[in-house]
Amino acid sequence: MGNAEKIIMNLKLLKNISEEKKLFYRFLCIHFLVWTCIGLIRAVLPADSLEGIYWGSLLDFGSPKHPPLAAWITYFSYLPFKCDFSIYFISQLFIVTGFIYTYRLAKFFLDENKAMLSIIILEGCWIYTYITGYYGFNPDVVLLCLLPVITFYFYKCMKYNNPPDWIKLGIIVGLSLLNKYQTILLIIGMAVWAGVFNPKTYKNKYFYIAVIIAFFIFLPHILWLIKYDFFPILYYDEELNKINGYNHLTAPLMFLGMQFVCIIGTLAVYCLFRFVKARTIEFIKDYDRKQFWFLLILTFLPCLIHTIIGIIYGSDIRPRWGYVFWYMLGIMLFYFFPCKIDNKDFKFILKSAYIVMLITFLILGTLFTVEKNYRSRYPVAEVFEDIQTVWAENYNTPVKYIGGDSEWSFPITIYGEGHPINIMDTFGYKNPWIDEEDLKKSGAVFIDRNPYRLIKSVKKACGYLNEDFIISPVKYNFKIFNALNLSRDYYTYYFIVPPIK
Repeated sequence: MGNAEKIIMNLKLLKNISEEKKLFYRFLCIHFLVWTCIGLIRAVLPADSLEGIYWGSLLDFGSPKHPPLAAWITYFSYLPFKCDFSIYFISQLFIVTGFIYTYRLAKFFLDENKAMLSIIILEGCWIYTYITGYYGFNPDVVLLCLLPVITFYFYKCMKYNNPPDWIKLGIIVGLSLLNKYQTILLIIGMAVWAGVFNPKTYKNKYFYIAVIIAFFIFLPHILWLIKYDFFPILYYDEELNKINGYNHLTAPLMFLGMQFVCIIGTLAVYCLFRFVKARTIEFIKDYDRKQFWFLLILTFLPCLIHTIIGIIYGSDIRPRWGYVFWYMLGIMLFYFFPCKIDNKDFKFILKSAYIVMLITFLILGTLFTVEKNYRSRYPVAEVFEDIQTVWAENYNTPVKYIGGDSEWSFPITIYGEGHPINIMDTFGYKNPWIDEEDLKKSGAVFIDRNPYRLIKSVKKACGYLNEDFIISPVKYNFKIFNALNLSRDYYTYYFIVPPIK
């Protein structure tokens, strides 16, 4: 078949696409454009993205908090153009890819129109909207893509047992582990489901081939962890031991409450449709047990594990650790509460999703426009120029190292003149990316809103300083302007550690 014939055939296929599918594709494109552009209202990238760019530039198999995949992607997305837009673009590219694989998964459980609607109503689940503007690109965004891909290929493997699908599953699981340890929670869910409903899996040679592939992809990070005594695990230990007024009961309740808040928009769209268009709501009667428990176990078990961790530790469990597991919410709603969907119903739900999109966009857009917050309006050039001026009065070398709080130091590393090397907090472990002798010879600048925390950072990073060395943070005042050019007085503290020859 020649190229011309292929083109004609593809055009014929496009002609035969249903109206609903065209509307679905249009929805994906609009979602992509809207949530890619929302972050452009900010003056600086979110902290997670700035950290990712720097960690990725180290080209190492680990970082202070996570495995390296998200950081590598962030760095290589930003590197060619050094443009903030590229980070927001790649963020939504991953999210929409996750949508597409969730839709492909949904077709195993639902008819075509319901499968598309199971994605459309996820517009009400704020993890898919606010995350790009507030966090840019980070390991959670990668999970929003890779978790649906893993689930799709896992289901295919369980249903058809095709060797190519097992290989793909092994590759994706390995990459997801190389992105964030949280992938283990989904693996636990898959292992439980397979053990109960498809125990032959553990006698299948292709299963072990997939395990070996995933292991070898993750192996470089394991070796890296061993080399550095598993110091990134200290980050999670520190997070779990932060007692912020919560106890062993209120911490998990807060986590579960925020899960409900995250999905309330999706539930609202679905309930509005059912009460307006199909008043009776009945739970499914005839169903496939394997499918039924597949949805329940792979969605709720990860959240249950997070809740149990909160009960045990009695500490703050970040709600967004659970948000990434709600990608099958739409499938569950249409599967567990079956109903007939016609063209008018489809358009009704689609319009409701667009209304949610508009409301969310207006709220976030207004916040980003009027807020006078250093996280989105940090005047990096002005602040760093003033600090450099003070530095230049005493030393004839440029500022080579910047430390302190990451939200204040990483913007200077990425946007500041000369891109000074960041002295990251490695949670008490010696920073493997910093040459202490060079740091000692070059000196450093530390910056933080909290002067006591700044002093602590200096002592951690510059252990070579004498005990009688006086650390006196300097208060620095400046203005932050929002998108409407309205200002707010702000202050921070900085301290210069002098070069020692």
